[in-house]
Amino acid sequence: MLPHEWIAQYGALVVFLNVLGASLGLPLPVMPTLIAVGASHAIGSPGSWAIALPLSLMLAAAVLAGVLADLLWFRGGMRYGARTLRTVCTLSLSREACVSRTERVFERWGVRLLIVARFMPGLSLVAVPLCGAMGVRLRSFIWHDCAGVALWASAGLIVGAAFAARIQDVLSTLSALGEQALIGLAVAMGLYLAYRYGRRVIAAACWR
Repeated sequence: MLPHEWIAQYGALVVFLNVLGASLGLPLPVMPTLIAVGASHAIGSPGSWAIALPLSLMLAAAVLAGVLADLLWFRGGMRYGARTLRTVCTLSLSREACVSRTERVFERWGVRLLIVARFMPGLSLVAVPLCGAMGVRLRSFIWHDCAGVALWASAGLIVGAAFAARIQDVLSTLSALGEQALIGLAVAMGLYLAYRYGRRVIAAACWR
C-alpha cells in the first residue's frame, strides 16, 4: 500500500490520536500530519469538490480530539488553578508561554484568545487551563475552542491539499525507498522527540 493510500484509509484515526496527544502535552508533530493527510486526500480525488467530504471528516476528527483534551485542562484550571498552570508550563516548549505573559494577553483578549492560541507555540496549553482558572463559562469556552481548533486544523489540511502534487513526489520517493525510508523516518522522529524532550526539561528547570 502506498503512503498516501495508507494515510487516506487511516487518516481520521491518525489525525484524532495526533491532535489528542499533542493537546494533552505530548511532543507530536501535528501540523505535518494534517498537511500529509490533506495532500493524500487531494491526490486520490478527481476534483476539488470530491475532497470536501473526506477533509470535513478529518477536520471533525481534529476538532473532537482537540476539544476533548482541552476540556481536561479546562477542568483542571477550574479546580486547581495556579497548580495546573505551573504543570502546563513545564509541558510548554516556549519560554514566552509563561503564566504572567498569558494572563496579560488574556486580560486584553479574554476567551477570544483561544481562536488564535494554537498558531502560537506553547500558548494554547497555557491559555486553556487559564480560561478555567479565570472562570470562563463552559459554553463560551467550548464555542471558542472549537473555532480555534477548526481554524488551525483547516490551515494544515488546506495547505496539504493545495500543494498535493509536490507532497506526492515526496510520498512516492518514500514508497520507492521502502524500508530505508521507514528507518530514516524513525530515526528522524526519535531525534525530534529527543530534542523536544530536552527543551521540556530545560523549561521545567526554569520554573524551579
